[in-house]
Amino acid sequence: MQANNISYKDSAARVVQEEGIFYRYIFEEYQAEYDHLMQSGLYKALLDKGFIISHEEVESNTQQNEARLENNQGSANLSQKIVYKKLLPHQIAFQSYPFEWSYGQWRKVVYAYLQINKIALAHGMLLKDATPFNFYFENGKPVLIDTSSFMFFEEGAPWIAYKQFCTEMLSPLALMHYNGQRWSKLSMSHLRGLPLNFVSKQLPLKSWLNSTVLLHIHLHSKYANAEGETKEAKESLKNTDREKHQRAAQKGFSKEKLLSLFGMIECSVEKWKQAYQFEKHWLDYYQNDIASDSYLNNKEVIIKEWLSAIQPKTVLDLGANTGRFSQIASEYAEQVIAIESDGICVDAIEKGFKKISAKNNKISQIKSLYALQMDLAETTPNMGVLEQEYTSIYTRAKSEIVLALALTHHLSISNQFSFEQIAAMLSRFSEQYCITEFVPANDEKVQLLMKDKQRSFDYYTETAIEKALETEFTIKDKRVIEGSERIIYLLEKHKNAS
Repeated sequence: MQANNISYKDSAARVVQEEGIFYRYIFEEYQAEYDHLMQSGLYKALLDKGFIISHEEVESNTQQNEARLENNQGSANLSQKIVYKKLLPHQIAFQSYPFEWSYGQWRKVVYAYLQINKIALAHGMLLKDATPFNFYFENGKPVLIDTSSFMFFEEGAPWIAYKQFCTEMLSPLALMHYNGQRWSKLSMSHLRGLPLNFVSKQLPLKSWLNSTVLLHIHLHSKYANAEGETKEAKESLKNTDREKHQRAAQKGFSKEKLLSLFGMIECSVEKWKQAYQFEKHWLDYYQNDIASDSYLNNKEVIIKEWLSAIQPKTVLDLGANTGRFSQIASEYAEQVIAIESDGICVDAIEKGFKKISAKNNKISQIKSLYALQMDLAETTPNMGVLEQEYTSIYTRAKSEIVLALALTHHLSISNQFSFEQIAAMLSRFSEQYCITEFVPANDEKVQLLMKDKQRSFDYYTETAIEKALETEFTIKDKRVIEGSERIIYLLEKHKNAS
């Protein structure tokens, strides 16, 4: 058994891995809450709407489970834990992290979190946590992964997840809405949430006119608890104001007030349809930037031929743009992961996946389709506690075949990757195969990228990239795509490659 390092803070349950299968152990102290979740109809209501991960209860030897849990290194006080239930949850094929989400995905998660709480309140419960890390995406829909995150709701009690919601969910979304998508990357360096006084200072003046931001970020930052309160904030508050706020906090919320609060935040989320845009996006790539329709059509024919011959189970599409080839790959593979650096394109990919999922539901052929936003020059490493809490994208997204179409010239010219680095990257992502494309130096798009760059591009040749690719792969097929001078390769990874 191996403990899951992301659940180590949960005193009610623990995620463990046994022979490659993840289980959730529910401890005896959480028995009442778990039974209410299952017996009140809350679990079924959430499951019917696709808001919570499904699970089965499996038989377990309690004494054996106790002994196993006691022996987990880094699992504090587990010697005193008694296992009440052993759950076998739906096994997640791929999980992305909040700092890998597009703005649209963030909105979906915040909206889902509010909806889950509203449904839970109708069944006498509330979520005790408000971390976006408790969600994963299944075919473009956010799903709550933490079955043990529910607590009983008590009339007039404080909402204990309020500050966490403001720092970990609302603040990143507000920063993206007012200042741009790149602000989501802050959640990578602040895994436990963003300081509210910092967030307040970064937001523009017009954000003070939004009641949600005003109350839950700007004013909330001034009434931070002693641990997070700045000296400046302390001096600016009158004792009467502080006492008034403390009395309000102690008074807590009625069910009606909580529903009103959720409704107010939900209203803002619905209005915040887009993140602030100040950079070019690639949404119109296929309309404006392809070499020709003939090139695109012939490229599709070649890729379909190779995918049909290989019949891969998993495909990773790097630099997926709007997901045109991700959708083609879904016709052949059980799982497709699309990685794209442009958030607007990621949202477009998810819309395409939604159509595929709707179609597949009708014919009982469910695909696993995932999209995330990431710059391949700034990939997610192993990080968190012991560098095991969150896993490198190279581990999570590793797939049987990798698509890297019309990508290498961007990596080489714009990001200054060497061809050897590109080959190594593709090899790390690939389990066996790779389909990649070389856009020659005389191509109009390559010439545009090279323009005004003060360095030599003598290295940028067909011979040089093939030599680099052959350090990691064998070239199984190579074709010039009709309608262009671009070259597409089918590569098979060397058995001794990393």
